[in-house]
Formats: sequence, C-alpha cells, structure tokens
Amino acid sequence: MTEDSHSPIKQIFKSLFTRKSNETVRETIEELLEENRAEGDEDFSEHEQQLLSNVLYLKDKKCCHVMVPRAEIIAFPQNGSISDLAKLMVEKGHSRIPIYGDSLDDIVGVLHIIDLAIGLIKGENAQPVSELINNSNKSVKFVSPCMGVLDLLREMQADKVHLAIVIDEYGGVDGLVTIEDLLEEIVGNIEDEYDFEEQHVITPQEGVIVADARAELDEIESTTGIDLSEYINDKDTVINTLGGLVFHLAQRIPAKGEVIDGADGIKFRILDVDPRRIKKIMIILPTTGDSGFCQCHIKS
Repeated sequence: MTEDSHSPIKQIFKSLFTRKSNETVRETIEELLEENRAEGDEDFSEHEQQLLSNVLYLKDKKCCHVMVPRAEIIAFPQNGSISDLAKLMVEKGHSRIPIYGDSLDDIVGVLHIIDLAIGLIKGENAQPVSELINNSNKSVKFVSPCMGVLDLLREMQADKVHLAIVIDEYGGVDGLVTIEDLLEEIVGNIEDEYDFEEQHVITPQEGVIVADARAELDEIESTTGIDLSEYINDKDTVINTLGGLVFHLAQRIPAKGEVIDGADGIKFRILDVDPRRIKKIMIILPTTGDSGFCQCHIKS
C-alpha cells in the first residue's frame, strides 16, 4: 500500500515544518487554505476547509458574539411550580432553564430536565422549583461578555457545566451561552429531534421587504441580493441581525410605526416591537423619479 503524499494532514505538517521563521502556525494554515481555494485543489474538502477556518477564527471571538441575548432568554421564577416548569420545558424544547428570584438579574440556579423528573416522580408537582434548587449541588457559572470563547469552552469542560450566564459590568444579565453554542462555532449548527426550527421570515414585495427582526443580514442578502451590512457606521461593531442593525442606527428601541433612516435612501419602518426588542421590520427601498423603479434590485 502506498502512502498518499497529498493527504490534507501531510500537507499541513509539511507546511508547518517548512514555514518561514517569522510566520506563525496560524498564518501558515491560513496561507495553505487560501492556496487551496485559489488553485481549486482538493487537498481539503469544503467541509474540512470550513472546520479549519472556524477553529482559526475562534481565537478572536468573545462570549458576546455567541451568546443568546437577554431579550431571548427563557427563564423561570423560583416560586413557580414544578408542573409549570415542565410545561415550559416541553413548549420551548429546552433541557436546561435558568431559574431567577426577584428578576432576571437574580439568577439563583439552572435546572436540568432530570432535576425536574425527580420532582415529578416524587409527586411534588405543585411544589415551587426553589425546592429543586435547594436540593441541587450545581452552582451557576457567571462569565464576562469579553471572555474568549475558547477560554470559556475549556472552563465549561473542566467544571462539567453546560450553561453559563453572561453578566455586564453592573452585574446585570446580558445573555447566556451553552456548550452547544460554543461547539456550533466550530462544527456548525447542531440540531436534535427536539429542536424547534426558527423561521426568520423574509418576504420581498414591490419596493419593500418585510422581515423578522432576528433575520440575519446574510440571510437577507442571500434572499434579496441586498447587502445591509455596508450600512453599519462603525466597522468594529459586530452586528448579525436586521433588528441589531436598526437598533444600531437608532441607538434605542424605536416605537411601533416609527421610521428609521438608513444610508442611500433606505428606510426601516417598525411593524412590531415590545419594550425589550424589535420584532418585525419593513425595509423600504429607495425609488427613482415617478417610475417607482427601485435602485436596490431585489433578487428574483
């Protein structure tokens, strides 16, 4: 049996040992990936390229880039009943849920579905979930939004923790991160049979686009051909969703019906909103003269 001298692993090792003295391992692998793409080689499959790229860029990612934002956290009050928590877990499809005291900023524990099953088996359906918290030895992990993703992944593995609460400089809850969120940054989206698919509906119409505020800017570009990311004023700011872009432009939560001006004549009308987040937005595209022809062509 002859060895394959063109295998991806051998290519990496060969490049590492022959790299320039002033070149880092990261730069060597990045260069190898670029050559692979530019020359159309098949040393790395598309999936292998994606995995390597994800690992390389994970170094620069912080918790704030991957966390579930505060407005989307599903939590439960400690004085709520065990049976009500069971209904919430079934409805949302979550196996772990943070438990809070006076407010969301007062997280007192995280309950797993097994903790819940123990209470149900004992017939404690009407008991408050605080009883389960008291009987649990698991502590809540709090982390900074500036903590590196790789550092957090390492700590969560060592501490055998699957969920961490992200807090701001004042001690308020900023978001949460699960170990699944961190792994998805490397291998892509992980879905199981109990995941409920989120549909970020994007509906192109004549001269306008109606979209869920949680629709990602990449989704909008692939659906309509319009790149809204170029309207982000501060290029150092990481914004992934339509709602995040509008919040960035307005610097606040706009009111329902309000119109926010974007660049190049694009406007954003708020169709649905609550006190904590924007829900649905109409993107109004600029037109030329009386013809109504849209300068920003929607991809068919």
